[in-house]
Amino acid sequence: MEIDSCLPDLTKSFEPCAPEARPGAQLMDRFSAQINFDDCGHLEDNESLQARKNTLNDLLKEARRDNGAVYCSTDASLPDNTQHMAVSAALLYRQEEQIHQVRHPAGRVTAPDAELFAICSAITIVIQQDNCERIYIFTDSIASARRAVDPLVHSGQGHSLAVCHTLAAWLGEDPECSVFFIQVPSKLEWSIHKEAHDYATSLIQPVGPRPDTSLDSVWKAVNKRSQESWTRLFKDAKYQRHNFLSLKKTDGSSLQLTYINGGVWLSPVGGDLTVAVRLFRCILNHAPIGSYYEQFNIDESLDCECGFRRQTRDHILLLCTKLERKDNWCPSHLKDLIDFLEKNPSAFAFRRPRGVG
Repeated sequence: MEIDSCLPDLTKSFEPCAPEARPGAQLMDRFSAQINFDDCGHLEDNESLQARKNTLNDLLKEARRDNGAVYCSTDASLPDNTQHMAVSAALLYRQEEQIHQVRHPAGRVTAPDAELFAICSAITIVIQQDNCERIYIFTDSIASARRAVDPLVHSGQGHSLAVCHTLAAWLGEDPECSVFFIQVPSKLEWSIHKEAHDYATSLIQPVGPRPDTSLDSVWKAVNKRSQESWTRLFKDAKYQRHNFLSLKKTDGSSLQLTYINGGVWLSPVGGDLTVAVRLFRCILNHAPIGSYYEQFNIDESLDCECGFRRQTRDHILLLCTKLERKDNWCPSHLKDLIDFLEKNPSAFAFRRPRGVG
């Protein structure tokens, strides 16, 4: 391999494809030392992005000077129009010359599925090249790159099995052969990756009557329909019931239902289970308080600890003199309600039995 002596050996910083990172993926585990990942993580600031760009330029320069290397740029396009299919594209290079380009309609799939298809297309063609000892794959989806060498069950598994079968035969012939998956932040619009991006987005392909559909795409569609149905039902006062406490965001807008990251009410609480439990008791008005005891004829005192004769949710939130409130607080705002519960651990909690504590 002829490499400019002034260039650092950047491949030393690559992360090996550790077998323990993919439990049960025995098919590729024996080649873990030959499969490498350069994962830069999520970069936001300009300084980090520029440093990454410099690293990518060095890697590209190294690949171009390596007579035994074929390097590829892969990307996918996922159109906003649901009547159009995703497109997967790959550009293949050797030294300074582009030797091949491939572009496929990917069907009705998610972005990671389409990225996986692009990687699969690139590798399938690369191993057919003569005297190829090293493969560099520049991609903006390192997660899809990891999935490409994982034969276990997942969306797009067919592409992964094709990659594993192809690489297993190629890597098994020569222990000196290796493949490097290199992450390219898409916001950089960097060099050959920008070329692959433009190549993918320039193809507009209608869906047609029976498009290929991935498992994740079906799952996403089902979740979307469920979310829409749930949101529609939630706007019905009969579905919410009159005891439900409607809450807003701090900007005054209504909370929109979601199941992502713990949902609407759970995620702002963080990991505090006691606050979460009391929050839900308050929202549902299903709590160990006087009005609840009265409604269900439970033999408990209806009085509030402050002496008020009938303890209700509104009394706890607005009037109880035993509880602390910030000035001009609004119980209809979720954040304010959580702050209130954090300051008042007794609110909507079970009372201690007499003589205890």
